[in-house]
Amino acid sequence: MPGTMKWILAVLLLGAMLGLTRFAHSAPGPDRTVNTWRNLIDQAEALHLPTGFLKEIDPDFVTVTFEDLRTYAAEYHPEDHRMILNLRLSFNKAGGALMDLERMTHHDVSLLYHELLHSYMDYIFNGPGPGNLSPQANRVLSFSREQMRCHYRFVRINPIRQRRDMTEIRFLSEEDSWEVLNETWAVFVGWQIWTKLEQQASGIGPWTDPLIDAWATLLSEANTSGELLGYYEPDDPEERRVARKRFIAPSNGLTPEGVELLLATVLDEPDAVAKEGGFVIKATKDTTAEALSCD
Repeated sequence: MPGTMKWILAVLLLGAMLGLTRFAHSAPGPDRTVNTWRNLIDQAEALHLPTGFLKEIDPDFVTVTFEDLRTYAAEYHPEDHRMILNLRLSFNKAGGALMDLERMTHHDVSLLYHELLHSYMDYIFNGPGPGNLSPQANRVLSFSREQMRCHYRFVRINPIRQRRDMTEIRFLSEEDSWEVLNETWAVFVGWQIWTKLEQQASGIGPWTDPLIDAWATLLSEANTSGELLGYYEPDDPEERRVARKRFIAPSNGLTPEGVELLLATVLDEPDAVAKEGGFVIKATKDTTAEALSCD
């Protein structure tokens, strides 16, 4: 991706930077960075949260900053591989280290996973290169590029988000296409983590048929309502003066193949869940708008 690309997930409001950390209390050396990243993974595994994609990321790749964000809870800046989290997600709200996952609300765990997905996508696109990635990460990278080439490049948007029947056609830049892909996928990952924690509030365990059925109903409702739609911040400064964010229309929302890949490869879900997720997205796909050609 071009080095000048600026991708901001949320508006950064007034707040002082309290120091950089990679999940540590002070500027860490390599050993401490690795240890604290492993601690995050260990905590996630103890809670039966997905960790495979976290193990892909070099602990030194992402820098985490805690700031007093007033309106939004997080941002991610791929130009310098920097994640900004709200102070409330830090230990004792002091901005030095990440709060223990077991002390976070379900919403905050899902928010963290939203940002961690951005870190993962940044890493597989801008990290060591395909030759140094696992087969699973290369699958995600290859599929992402194909989705960017077509599904998230020539798109319909909702100029007014509340008017889902009102759409405009856009041909997105590579930067905007990448942002739409990332934001759409991260929204789904956050939704999946929150939903699973809420469904299994006493502790995440094996999937059962009733749990899958209930989850599928929730996924259908979320996709139909527009809850899972992504957005981008326009490259064009003139357009940004009109709207800070442009939300994608339902016709360019999640694809069944994308959901299956995220569930199986990123979120470590069993095949039955991944296939059901793809089926639900296909069944609830918006068919009112004519498909746009990539040619």
